[in-house]
Amino acid sequence: MSLVSRFLTLSMLAPCLVLSGCIMVSSSSISESSRSQAGNTATASATDWGILRLTAPQGLTGVANQQLASACPGGKFTDVQTELSMRDFILAQMHSVNAVAICQ
Repeated sequence: MSLVSRFLTLSMLAPCLVLSGCIMVSSSSISESSRSQAGNTATASATDWGILRLTAPQGLTGVANQQLASACPGGKFTDVQTELSMRDFILAQMHSVNAVAICQ
């Protein structure tokens, strides 16, 4: 394989590896899950960026909670389940919080 073809191969492969990122998903439940409760389901999501392993965005769960409160009549909800996913890029990390709740 010539030097030029190796360079072209690497130049096409490098962006694919850089842009794909690595994904780690962590899930948690704020309260017991009892989906048998009556009520509408509300969903919320918030996304922000941080510097890889050095800084994390602040207030993602607060934003998701505000979205849940505004989606429910009276602003009351229960049975919240959240999912945090982090996607690593070269120097940046994308944090996403997804939440599901039952309106009261």
